[in-house]
Amino acid sequence: MRKLAAGLAELVVIGILVAGAILAGQAHAQTYPPPVGSLSVEASSATTTTGGTSDITATVLDESGNPVEGAEVTFRIVSQPGDDASFADGGLETTGLTDASGIATVVLNAGSEPGSIIIETVSGAKTSQVTVTVEEAAGGLPPTGASPRSGGDSGVATWQIALMAVGAVALAGGAVIIARRNKRA
Repeated sequence: MRKLAAGLAELVVIGILVAGAILAGQAHAQTYPPPVGSLSVEASSATTTTGGTSDITATVLDESGNPVEGAEVTFRIVSQPGDDASFADGGLETTGLTDASGIATVVLNAGSEPGSIIIETVSGAKTSQVTVTVEEAAGGLPPTGASPRSGGDSGVATWQIALMAVGAVALAGGAVIIARRNKRA
């Protein structure tokens, strides 16, 4: 019975000390993650090409300017020139959690249409937007693998003509060798 009374007395004393510390402002309960004080968003590249990608990074800070770890950030495509821009998961909206630096990053697939893509981010009661400009991909081989045409081009590239000429010479040389062997026999 004495042990029970002693244990109860200890709990009462600890409760009084904790209550006094809270009232004195020395201890306080903290929500997790802390409330969002600011949300900023940026693109790794403000300009990309059709079919390209850009990393979209949101930074969440608390009211004291410290990084918030574990904050949920919603990334949403609110405007795009076509209909095939998306995030890496294939959707028009995705969610990420911030790391110890208060940063959450997702990958934007630019789609096939040139123009501007506007991405909105939301965390807590804060919102922020970033615009990624999509330009037509220049140069390179078109999907068929043929060489791009220029002004008065006949449609057959120089490299294709050279390759055909080398092949023709090899065939002619082979035919000459075969003809000589048949003639000797």
